[in-house]
Amino acid sequence: MGSEANFQNYQSPGGNQKGIYGGVVPSVAGVLTLPGDALIYAISGALAITGITVPYVGFQGMIILVPQAAFTWTAATNIGLAGTAVIGKIIIFVYDGTKWWPSVIA
Repeated sequence: MGSEANFQNYQSPGGNQKGIYGGVVPSVAGVLTLPGDALIYAISGALAITGITVPYVGFQGMIILVPQAAFTWTAATNIGLAGTAVIGKIIIFVYDGTKWWPSVIA
């Protein structure tokens, strides 16, 4: 299916999305893989994330991360700018087809 059909995954309610909140995902020392069935995820742990997997081929859009710990992210792979999360301050990452761009880089 094309990206238009996949866009439905991130509509609330509707599509294949189980819900707007996808639960808690631990930070990893490497590339973060999210389940891809929700828009918002809480991130636990304080490990350095070097990249974020793209939910599906052709995806362009955003995810929202809610830090439960002060993890960092680097620009080592597909994240445009490095930064540090602040507990409870949401971070919006927008994927432009090449890189994830964070809303904050504290």
